[in-house]
Amino acid sequence: MLQQKLTNRQPTALQGVGLIALIAAAILAGSAFFTRLQSRLGALSSALFIAYGCALAWFLLNWYVMGFIYTANADCLRVCRTYGKRERFIADVWLNRVVAYGTPEEVKQRCPGARVTQATRSQCEFEPLALAYRSSDKTAIIVLQPDDAMRKHLLENIKI
Repeated sequence: MLQQKLTNRQPTALQGVGLIALIAAAILAGSAFFTRLQSRLGALSSALFIAYGCALAWFLLNWYVMGFIYTANADCLRVCRTYGKRERFIADVWLNRVVAYGTPEEVKQRCPGARVTQATRSQCEFEPLALAYRSSDKTAIIVLQPDDAMRKHLLENIKI
């Protein structure tokens, strides 16, 4: 069994302290801004502040916390999303059900209308690999960023 963990680059200790200071400043600035809007918008400004906080949390979660784990054996590739130590299942791709592979653009052209699932990170040095596979009665595409060992393993075990 082969396993690869894919995460964005983690901040150093000094960058982490700076990040926390920026988060605190963003929250305080947002609070001041939406408090000033309260005289004009009333309760809507509170809802907008909550939406602002959710957007800030989503950005931080996506950029610094979320990652992916690819686990492969000879028959199946399992893709999970991770939040710290917690894993959430995304897909099992049975390698004998793969109908096409290549760059994301090539595979999307070969399988138009297929549902696309991204399991990639923005700051990763690995090239994306798209796999189109039969999922129940439909074709689905999953985009990965496997390292050299995982890419070699997948390409050797795909039976098209």
